[in-house]
Amino acid sequence: MTRVPAVLLAPIVLVQGRRLRRSIPRMSPAVPRSGGSRVPGAVRLLVLGDSSAVGTGVEQMTDALAGQIAKRLPGPVAWRVVGENGLRSDEVLAGQLPAALAESHDLIVVLVGWNDALQMRSARAFGADLSALLKALRQRNPEARIVAVAAPRFGGFAVYPQPLRAVIGAHVAGLTRVGARVAAAQGAVFVPGFDGVHVASDGFHPDAEGYGELADAIVAALA
Repeated sequence: MTRVPAVLLAPIVLVQGRRLRRSIPRMSPAVPRSGGSRVPGAVRLLVLGDSSAVGTGVEQMTDALAGQIAKRLPGPVAWRVVGENGLRSDEVLAGQLPAALAESHDLIVVLVGWNDALQMRSARAFGADLSALLKALRQRNPEARIVAVAAPRFGGFAVYPQPLRAVIGAHVAGLTRVGARVAAAQGAVFVPGFDGVHVASDGFHPDAEGYGELADAIVAALA
């Protein structure tokens, strides 16, 4: 049902979407993909997912989500990032999960839904993919804390013109409701998505402050 507005406003929304995609500069993921302290007893952190997982919007992973979470956790943290720009939840499940399962972890943060929302995938399909991701991660890491981060709150992103902003915002709300139910069923903590306030130069991805606020929300939810 969350895709009904998109169907009704399709002639306008499709034109606005094409223009927006052409106007947003393409940014590279942050580097490196692993770091922190690997001393015995260090918390093993995995961040898995789409462009927000790989730190697009900042240059160094210390300013992205993995590094920002590591700064906020007590004690040493060894972090690892798995993902790519532009992936939907089904693409993370098919293409990135094997690498995520190659090592065991104590804390796992999953960020999917960004591109599901932009491509107007159904909430049912998104929920099935998220459930499969969380289930596989739990089976591999039975004692880990797992956090699922909701899709960004696109309804508040200034970069989107109306009515595109309202249409995507309504669809994200549906994905978020499904994500919360799936996370609860799989024993994961669910955290609200990026609010679009502190953005990088593309007006779209988080900047260092945006990633920091998301890290604050994750650490607070774990506490």
